[in-house]
Amino acid sequence: MHGWPKASQARFTHPRKIRLILLVVTLVVGVCFWWITDAYNHMLRKEVRQETSAMLNTHAASLKLTLERRLLLADGLKAYVNATLAEGRTLDQACFDTFAGSFIGSTTGVRYLAMYPDGIAKFIYPLGSNESVLGMNLFASPDPAIRQNADQTKASGGPSVLGPMTLKNGGLGMISRQAVFDEGRFWGFVSVVLDIPPMLGDAGLAGDGGIDMAVRAGDRQIFGRSDLFADSSVHAAIEVAGSRWELAARPGKAKLNAIDARVRITALSGLLVLVLLNYLLYVLLTKRQNLQRMVKDRTVHLTEANQRLEATYGALIATEDELRQQNTLLEHSERKLRQVAYRDAVTGLYNRTYFQERLEETIALARSQGQSFALLFLDLDQFKLINDTLGHACGDLLLQEVGCRLSGLLHEDELFSRIGGDEFTIILPAIADAAQLQEAAQQVVDLFQQPFVLNDIDYFVTASIGVTLFPDHGDDAAQLMKYADAAMYRAKEEGKNNFRLYDDSLIANADEKIYIKNSLRRALDNGEFEVHYQPQIEIESKRIVGLEALIRWNHPKRGSIPPSLFIPIAEESGLMEPIGEWVLRSVCHQNKAWQDAGLPPVRTAVNLSARQFGQRNRLSDQIKGILAESGLDPAYLELEITENTAMRDDNSLTLQELRNLAITISIDDFGTHYSSLNYLKRLPVDKIKIDRSFVNGIRKEPKDEAIILAMLLMASHLNLTIVAEGVETQEQLDFLQDNRCNDIQGYLYYPPQPAAAMARILREHGPNAA
Repeated sequence: MHGWPKASQARFTHPRKIRLILLVVTLVVGVCFWWITDAYNHMLRKEVRQETSAMLNTHAASLKLTLERRLLLADGLKAYVNATLAEGRTLDQACFDTFAGSFIGSTTGVRYLAMYPDGIAKFIYPLGSNESVLGMNLFASPDPAIRQNADQTKASGGPSVLGPMTLKNGGLGMISRQAVFDEGRFWGFVSVVLDIPPMLGDAGLAGDGGIDMAVRAGDRQIFGRSDLFADSSVHAAIEVAGSRWELAARPGKAKLNAIDARVRITALSGLLVLVLLNYLLYVLLTKRQNLQRMVKDRTVHLTEANQRLEATYGALIATEDELRQQNTLLEHSERKLRQVAYRDAVTGLYNRTYFQERLEETIALARSQGQSFALLFLDLDQFKLINDTLGHACGDLLLQEVGCRLSGLLHEDELFSRIGGDEFTIILPAIADAAQLQEAAQQVVDLFQQPFVLNDIDYFVTASIGVTLFPDHGDDAAQLMKYADAAMYRAKEEGKNNFRLYDDSLIANADEKIYIKNSLRRALDNGEFEVHYQPQIEIESKRIVGLEALIRWNHPKRGSIPPSLFIPIAEESGLMEPIGEWVLRSVCHQNKAWQDAGLPPVRTAVNLSARQFGQRNRLSDQIKGILAESGLDPAYLELEITENTAMRDDNSLTLQELRNLAITISIDDFGTHYSSLNYLKRLPVDKIKIDRSFVNGIRKEPKDEAIILAMLLMASHLNLTIVAEGVETQEQLDFLQDNRCNDIQGYLYYPPQPAAAMARILREHGPNAA
């Protein structure tokens, strides 16, 4: 044998080593599995025992609660007897049956209620199967336990419990008894006789629940097998009315069988795992050479894959470079787009869009830091003359020169923008005092004292500037712009080539505002307001398709006061709500009166102020009430609201509620504020009105015409009716008609008319006129 080759020795040596390894593994793993299975068996049985203990404690608590609640019925019965005796009424069977029936209700486990005047059973409920109890004298009962209980209950004057015991008319039960005294004199007893089996069912003892249970009270077996108290079962005890009740339980056979099954399955699983483990070890030990060969082959494959990955990585690097170049181009395009969006095409300055955003940001920053800043509104004097005489090319050149001069004057943190036409704005942050502001404004004015060279000719062009200060003159962008614009126009009125700081006198003299405000408070009561109506004409048919109601104020001393003067004061003083309600009520009643007079029905539009719309639910109820009061069909009422009111999220529900009534909703002065097309597509709106400021630009300002065309196209795609306001010339009408505007409104056809004149117009030119 020593002469055999080493390879032959290996063939015999390796199987013996494998068998030895497998034997050791089998012994070690088998012992581990046996220990795990045994521990698992003990754990399952412990869990079942704990579960049984928890269920028993739950049933014990439920049984105690059920017994105590039934025993307390005697207290209610005693209270009934005491109340009847106290009221001087006589107890009778009918009254007792009525009380007992409602008192017991659906309570289970109550065999009967009884009253024992002088200890003798006289009243029983229910009487049917309990007639044998009638006439029973507790003090003379043949059962000594009953006699003893009666004596003790009378002597103690308190409640007593008798049982568990076998009841006279059969069955296992308990008796809860109380003595009744009338003015200190013994009257008798009240008793509640209880059936124990139904109460056990209410306590959940009658069900299976996977455990075997037994109950005993004292030495009396109540439920289940008595042997449960003798073995190692789980026990619980309760005290009820001085009586000790004991409960015992143990897991049911089904649960124990389930445990045995789970243990056997675990053992079989362990055996299967052991077999599989041995098989795997055998495969691993016998296939080592194959594995080495597979590892070698895999290494070759991985090497080849790595080479391919390196090649791919080079391609990815090239792709990354290409993407980086594309990203650079995109960033360059983005900068160009941003410049187009935020820069004025003529001057290269920031435009109105950028200015509005920066103004809002400046207001927010100044408000948070408690600082002030100035807004300068600059308008070139006689710019129209330059355009008309030298042409728009020279006008654009002048605007560029103005931009260069002012840009050179301002610091980096001071924003200079062209917001349209010959209008510019300057934001001066962190103004320390009025002297600094006046100095800065004067420097801007002085820039225009030197001539501008256009086509080698000197032209002197000056500027008028309006100045507002945050927060002294306003705390929002719209107010600051409004007051700066008013100050600029006052500077023009005062001779141009100057600046003017805003003060309250620019809008209305303080005394004048107070006078108008006080007069407004009496105007409604004195009937000084009147509603005029301006027709809305359908361009295609030239028919009247609607009216707009416009308020007029005939002051007894000053005559006609324009709405542009008194409406802002009414808004400011809170009087717009009653005035708006009066207009709405007057219009609805007038429209209904026209219809009752046989005039063709026509929809009438009423403007709602932001203050009115701020009432929300109250506004909706108010409109419903006015429609009901006037009898006007909601289809003939239109409500006009501003863009800012329509765009507020918290107003959308009110708008939808009004539109659900068949009321038409329109947006007035569309395009003059901050329209959001995203909001417009979601709002419950039927109509938009082009503001007269855009209509006035027809055949004068191409941008106004472009804006109108955009509105008409948008309205067409959104299925909205569009009305152009302020149409006064045939040129404006022709432009609107050529571009498919639906309706117009303006002095070209009718100025606003009083109601009487409007009735004649409707009769002759109304919707149904030939």
